[in-house]
Amino acid sequence: MNIFALLFKQMRQRSLSTALTLLSVMLGVALAVAIMICQREGRAAFGQTDYGYNVLIGPKGSGLQLVMNTVYHIDVSQGNVPFEEYEALARRTGSLPKEFAPADATQPAAAPRSPYPGPVSWVVPYAVGDSYKGFRIVATMPILFGANPDGKPIVVPEGDARAASHIPEYRPGHRYTIAQGQPFAYNKFEAVIGSEVAAATGLKVGDKFQATHGMPKEGETPDIHDEIWTVVGVLDKTFTANDRVLFIPLMSFYSIWEHAEGLDAIADIASNTRPAPKPAATQEEEAKAYTLNPDGTINLKLPKDKWEISAILLKTPPTTQGQAIFVYKNRPDTMAVNPATVMAEFFDDILGSIVEMFRVMAGIVVVVAAVSILVSIYNSVAARNREVAILRALGATKTRILTLVCLEATFIGLMGGIAGLVAGHLAAAAASAYLAQWIGHGIAWWRAGWMELLYLGVVVLVSFAAGLVPAFKAFRTQVAANLVAE
Repeated sequence: MNIFALLFKQMRQRSLSTALTLLSVMLGVALAVAIMICQREGRAAFGQTDYGYNVLIGPKGSGLQLVMNTVYHIDVSQGNVPFEEYEALARRTGSLPKEFAPADATQPAAAPRSPYPGPVSWVVPYAVGDSYKGFRIVATMPILFGANPDGKPIVVPEGDARAASHIPEYRPGHRYTIAQGQPFAYNKFEAVIGSEVAAATGLKVGDKFQATHGMPKEGETPDIHDEIWTVVGVLDKTFTANDRVLFIPLMSFYSIWEHAEGLDAIADIASNTRPAPKPAATQEEEAKAYTLNPDGTINLKLPKDKWEISAILLKTPPTTQGQAIFVYKNRPDTMAVNPATVMAEFFDDILGSIVEMFRVMAGIVVVVAAVSILVSIYNSVAARNREVAILRALGATKTRILTLVCLEATFIGLMGGIAGLVAGHLAAAAASAYLAQWIGHGIAWWRAGWMELLYLGVVVLVSFAAGLVPAFKAFRTQVAANLVAE
C-alpha cells in the first residue's frame, strides 16, 4: 500500500475529527482572504484614481463627507455654495445657457469671475435634497450627458481632442450614454434616470413621477412635491453609484416651492434684511415659484443671485489641479478636494487600523487551527501506536512514518486552505452584492491576489510545522512494546 493510500485510510478512520479540523482551517483562511479582498478591491472601488474629474468644490466642512455625498450619494449634503461659483467656471467652457437667468431680470449683473484663473476642461453642478422611492434625485445640467442646454447631443468632430475634452466623463474614456430616449433640456420638467432606478421602479421613457422631500425613513410620512417630471432618457449602466440616481434639470429643482422659499430665507438672513411678504401657500397659482410657457419651458421667479448648489464637479489639467484646490480651500465659504486623495486617506487613516485588527484576528484563528491539527493528529498517533508498530514491523522505516504523519497535517492544511480560499471569495461576493445595493457598484470579488496565495502557502507551512510534534512521537514508537497483544 503506497503512502497516499495509507494517508487517506487514516483520515477515513477518524473522519469526524478530520472534518472538524478542516473546518477550523477553512474558517480562518476564509476570514483572512475575505479581509484581503475587501481591502484591496474596496480601495480600488472607493479610492480609485480614475475619476473623470479631479476637483470637487463644496461648502466648508468635511472633505470625506463632500466626496461621499457627491460621488457615492450615501451621505447628507453639508450645505451649499452660491450658483455664481459654478456660473463663473461654466461660462468659460460655453456649457452655460446665455439665457439661464430669471425671466423677470431687467438688468442682469455682469458675469461673475472665477477665483481660479487656470484652464477648465469641464464643470458640472450638483444640487441634492430630494428622492424618489429611496433613490436620490440630483439636479444638474445637460452637459453632464454630453448635451447642449436644449438636450441635443453635442457632436464632436473626429480628431478634435480639444472639443472632446469638454465633454464630461465619469471615468477617463467613459462618458454617460443614453440607452433609451435622450438627455433632458435645462428648462423643462424632464429627467434622465440611472439603469438601476429603471430596473427597480419600473420607470421608463414617457413615464412621470413626483419628487419626495429629503429621504424619509421607514414609517415616516413622505412630503411629496406637487411638480411632475417626465422621464425622457434611461442611462446605460455605468457600474457606479450614478446608476441609482434620477437626474433632473437644475432649473426644475429651483421651481419647487419649498426650495425657492428656503433659498429666499437664506438670502434674507445673509443680507440681514427683513423678508418680503410672500403669497400664501394655500393659493396654489400665486404660491408657485414658476410659470410654464406653452412649450413646457420654465419661467423661474427666484432671482439668480439667490440660487445655490450642493457641489461642483470640475475637471482641470493635472498641472493646475493643485492650484484649483488651493484657491477654493483658502476662501472663507468654500473648499475643494481631490476625491481620489480623500478616499485614499480614508482607507489608510480610518480603515487601516480596523483592517489590521481583522488581520490579527485572522492570524489568531489560523494559529488556533494549527493547534487543532497538532492536537488532532497527536491524539490519533497516541491511539494508533499499535498500528504504527505493525507498519514498522512490515518494513516501514521511521522516516516513512514521520513523512506519513507530516503529510497528513500538511494535506489537512492544504485542503482547508483551498476551501477557505473559495469561501473567502464567496464571502467577498456577498459583500460585493451588498455594496452594489448600497452605492451602485460592487467589487471584483473573483480576482485572486498574490497576498492570498502567499497566505495559503503560510497556512500549509504552519500545518506542516504543527504535524512535526505528533510525527516525532510516531517516530519514537517502540515496535516490540506495542506489538504485545492487548
